[in-house]
Amino acid sequence: MPIALPLTSPERAAQYRASGQWADVTIAERVLAAAARYPEKEAIRCGGVRLRYADFADNIRCLAKGLTTLGLPPGGIVAGQLPNGPEIPLLHIACNLAGLLFIPLHDSWRSGELRHLLSNAGVTVLVTPHIYRDFNHYEMIAELRAELPGLRHYFTLGGAAGPGARDFGELMRLGPLDATKIAALRPDPDLPAAAMLSGGTTSISKISRFSSNNLLAMLDVEAAAAEFSAADVVAAIAPTGTGATGYIYGVLTPLLYGATSVILPRWGDPAEAIALIVREHCTYGVAIPTQLTKLVSVLETRQLVEFHDFRCFANAGAPLPYETAVKIEDLMGCVIQSIYGATDGGTPTMTTIHDQREKRLATVGRVVRGCECLLLDEKGNPVPQGEAGEIVWRGADKSWGYLGDEAQTAAAFKADHFYKSGDLGRFDGDGYLQVVGRIKDMILRGGRNVSPLAIEERLIRHPAVVDVAVVPMPDLVLGERACAFVVLKPGAVLDLAAAVEFLKGEDLAVWQLPERLEVIDEIPNSTGGKALKRALTAIITEKLKVEAAQRGVGQ
Repeated sequence: MPIALPLTSPERAAQYRASGQWADVTIAERVLAAAARYPEKEAIRCGGVRLRYADFADNIRCLAKGLTTLGLPPGGIVAGQLPNGPEIPLLHIACNLAGLLFIPLHDSWRSGELRHLLSNAGVTVLVTPHIYRDFNHYEMIAELRAELPGLRHYFTLGGAAGPGARDFGELMRLGPLDATKIAALRPDPDLPAAAMLSGGTTSISKISRFSSNNLLAMLDVEAAAAEFSAADVVAAIAPTGTGATGYIYGVLTPLLYGATSVILPRWGDPAEAIALIVREHCTYGVAIPTQLTKLVSVLETRQLVEFHDFRCFANAGAPLPYETAVKIEDLMGCVIQSIYGATDGGTPTMTTIHDQREKRLATVGRVVRGCECLLLDEKGNPVPQGEAGEIVWRGADKSWGYLGDEAQTAAAFKADHFYKSGDLGRFDGDGYLQVVGRIKDMILRGGRNVSPLAIEERLIRHPAVVDVAVVPMPDLVLGERACAFVVLKPGAVLDLAAAVEFLKGEDLAVWQLPERLEVIDEIPNSTGGKALKRALTAIITEKLKVEAAQRGVGQ
């Protein structure tokens, strides 16, 4: 009996199959097919690890067999809080082969996030390091176990860390899963096969589930836009541990096509990322805007000829400032390709490597094949051509919604299955989409909406500014005012008066100007690369309270 497809009607599912966007192939089948075609090629490089496709495929089958000994039901949940490396794709693809769902957890998350996510998801099996970056993951999980009665199996990398933990290597020692068992366990390509976690910019992270059909539709569209092939060597710079941008584009896509994924073990010094691109002769890279911004100063010290192999940098997760994109293209001799979407809604638009520079860098591209994308006003009606509205869409790559949170799923998706992004956008005359702000990100100043994005896009152009985030700060009279947090170049100086004078020259309306400027060392970002604006608002709110108290004492 055919299953009901969440958030997709049977009629549209039939259309996706007829168009070839849904091929009814699983993620594991695609990866193992690539391994069969290119057994001697390197699938993954990370640090000192060099893993051929033949060996990677063997590891997948062995781990899948180990997982089947744990007595999990079809669709059982396996989670891994793992550093960047081959273990993340290994666990994901082995779980898919065994009919299980793998949930990646970023290595920086601690008890608060894990308690919520492991409990909500109903995680049965968990894999972590013992100690990573001076943090004892084993001790954290040991303290949480009493609150997680469903967590039956806990494994640590590199050996059993202590009581209640087993060596992850045990799961790899039983030999490969045979073809008969693989066929018996094969999951329906319409069932959840991958999980992406939000970065937690507005609330605690949510788990979005994608079927093999959904996710492969998404990645094949991107591969076409970037003219991706087995010859590519991909620099996976973006973080992989949430299953989103850094993983699906930087790690999984190469494995689907027989290309090579070169995983940066840890993002820290931008110079290490550039050295990796040059040393490994990378042709394609995946990074988030914060990382790309930090690469510029390093690129200015290198020679253009060093990047003769490199052709494309994919940007996703947040807008990349135009000037930053221009610098990277000029300094590396590559093109920036932008992917617009959400970890729960899929990708409705993207640029291609052949789009004109102005379109590539000032828009997020045109609507992808098979997607319906609309701009709606506050009443849910389409806006006139050229006007801004909320970006909503439905397509072949939309998720199943949030695991363990039906209320949030209902809030994010309309009854007709359109995903509500919360972003404001407008289409230009050529059909390219420009994201102009966020509905919830607007600062309500005395009844007027101030757009943080409009300020950020202009202030980043100031020669002293490296990064910027504009947030609301409370005000007794106007309700909210705009506060700009900026990161400056070494030795640079900028105050509010100078910033305002600059913004006036950038054609920003007077009522849009920020009314406070704070210089900080670094903008706090989510694991997905978005500014943690709630944290910045909390900082300025507390600072205003202290200043008010001091004024009171002085009176």
